[in-house]
Amino acid sequence: RLENGLPTVCTDTCVGRIRYLGVIFYDMDAVKEAASTSDPQQIYSSLLNVIKDPTDPAIQAAAKESGISDTWIRSAEISPVYKIISKWKVALPLHPEYRTLPMVWYIPPLSPITKKFEELVYLPDSKEMRIPVAYLAELFAAGNINVIYQTLQRLLDMRMVMRQKEINESPPKNLEYDIKTYEAMYRLLGIA
Repeated sequence: RLENGLPTVCTDTCVGRIRYLGVIFYDMDAVKEAASTSDPQQIYSSLLNVIKDPTDPAIQAAAKESGISDTWIRSAEISPVYKIISKWKVALPLHPEYRTLPMVWYIPPLSPITKKFEELVYLPDSKEMRIPVAYLAELFAAGNINVIYQTLQRLLDMRMVMRQKEINESPPKNLEYDIKTYEAMYRLLGIA
């Protein structure tokens, strides 16, 4: 279907209303090693190492050498999927501990704030969300709650940066990424 300009069937019928389907480059020889990671909570990190930067000239040369066309290389370069997964690290694999390593990634939901914090803050910390972080960690990080905290915090930081911009206040300090990165993230995730 892709070679004929059509989305995959799973994309077409996705109940969750899939946002992006894109080309990514990965090292097929490294997949087995990533799946063989002994600690299930480290599989996500190992899987990130399998995915390659499509803007890296060495990766592009290897792709050409493998017979990948310039069109597919350009598609990988402009695909937002690499950014969401590897650069910004806001997308996570479902049940990495199963070691199937499919290239389907999910952005965990920013659930509503819990009742006890509702009156105190406009945007909560990642620990104050209504969907338990431990539950999300079981789905997306083999129980590694730190991965979920970091991912949710990146999304909350994006919200805060865009809110501060909207009300003409200075951006928050101690951000992981620069303001342009959060704006690009918002463009992909908030506007799509």
